[in-house]
Amino acid sequence: MASLHVSAEELSCPVCCEIFKTPVLLSCSHSVCKECLHQFWRTKKTQECPVCRRRSSKPKPPVYGLGTGCTD
Repeated sequence: MASLHVSAEELSCPVCCEIFKTPVLLSCSHSVCKECLHQFWRTKKTQECPVCRRRSSKPKPPVYGLGTGCTD
């Protein structure tokens, strides 16, 4: 069986720098925590990616799972 090595950086939100909590996928392919994104959007008053500043095409980006208990 092949082993999968994923770094903590790949599982970390670029906004809070913590392991993802309810990650969402933006149309630009960046991922952030759902709460970090909503807080960023409330602060900026625009719906743009906190990483690349590209305008989000969806007001509610899809949540994706990395498995259950991602932050446990």
